Amino acid sequence: MSRAKISAGTILETAGGTGRSTPPMTEEPGLSGPYATTPITSGDPRVRAETARLVEAARAIRPRLREAQQRTEDEGRFAPEIDAYFVEHGFYRMLMPLRYGGLELGIGEFYLVISEVARGCPSTAWCLSLSCAHNLTLASYWPESAQREVYRERGYVAAPASGNPMGARVERVEGGILLSGKWRYCSGSPYSTHFFPTVILPATESEPETRAWAVVSRDDYTVLDDWGAVIGMRGSGSNGIEMDRVFVPDHRICPETWTTDLAEPTPGYALHGNPMYSGVFFGFAEGEVASVAVGLGYAACDEYERIIRTTRAPFSATGSMRADNDDWRRVLGMSMSRIDAASATLIRNGELYAEYGRQVAEDGIAFDGSRSMRLNNAHFVAEELVWEALQELIRTAGTSASQDGQRLQRYFRDIWTTMSRTDQFQFFAAPAVGFHFDGAPADVAAEAGVAA
Repeated sequence: MSRAKISAGTILETAGGTGRSTPPMTEEPGLSGPYATTPITSGDPRVRAETARLVEAARAIRPRLREAQQRTEDEGRFAPEIDAYFVEHGFYRMLMPLRYGGLELGIGEFYLVISEVARGCPSTAWCLSLSCAHNLTLASYWPESAQREVYRERGYVAAPASGNPMGARVERVEGGILLSGKWRYCSGSPYSTHFFPTVILPATESEPETRAWAVVSRDDYTVLDDWGAVIGMRGSGSNGIEMDRVFVPDHRICPETWTTDLAEPTPGYALHGNPMYSGVFFGFAEGEVASVAVGLGYAACDEYERIIRTTRAPFSATGSMRADNDDWRRVLGMSMSRIDAASATLIRNGELYAEYGRQVAEDGIAFDGSRSMRLNNAHFVAEELVWEALQELIRTAGTSASQDGQRLQRYFRDIWTTMSRTDQFQFFAAPAVGFHFDGAPADVAAEAGVAA
């Protein structure tokens, strides 16, 4: 199918600015062509094929996601039929091991697919990303007994997590714990199959107090109707979760010994033989958000192109369109470059994550705090590049683009929310180098109080 597309030859076809008019836009831009999607770089034919299939599925549903953005915001979550589409096409199984029927894509491929979903609706992608991403956590750190049991319950895992327990109570009983409490900001909870709450295991005569994650099945917790009253990402399904005296067996509880560093292979590597499952959580987790930000950035570029192609340039004596002038072409070109750089960072971080996992599993080289925090912080920098791009796009798009209900305003609110979370770059820049100095924190995640 032939569609209008953005490319260097289209948006920058004249160096002089207004010498030649921009080709007419026959359909919404950004949906086809060699510049529309970040290339798939995996050398594994199976992974390439599965990733390409999911990218095409994300692009096919993009018009529906864009049309439903307002509804998604109003309801605080994407629609059930969108969830059914994700289940049918295997989006929740991207990081799920082949052993249990998953697709076992790479980290970079996961980021790429999430970005393509976010190009349709950032809130939807946030909800999807922060639920299906925890397949990597489950498959990396939990024992085989837990993995086998959990994956058999629904056939796939969509599991939000939260490190924000509100008065959570843990009671030790024979064979496990009884868990009660509320957890905030559980992104992905509306369509979740499981929940990964942070728990504090009380000290015993032989063990100190321990920070851990648990796996709780969907029938054992309640998703609260408490999300949406924020400036952006209103449809991300970041609801609270509550439970009362739920029994969690010991094999479903995993002490947090893998948050910032690893010195030996994980149970997941021994089970699946894939170094992707022998990584450190902080080297991956912020990429769940950064991939959404990248897709948001490309969506904003798509909308900006639509705006400048269909609106007159102010103060123009000839009545030319904004797209016929280098002032607006330059803004779009620079914004795309920033977002391209952010996307490239994501893909490279995914490759590094797998290589660091291979080194700790096969060469005995620690995946230490310095490595994990530098990957973490590179994801924050990717988000900042998108933030910089959005500021320039909305500033030059005209006042009408910032009205309520306009996509560019929504994207700006979404990136503002992304950049204003508690777990932001400023809390991690110092710890990234702190590992090289005496007295560096032993557990950055616990010290910062950050949601997983």
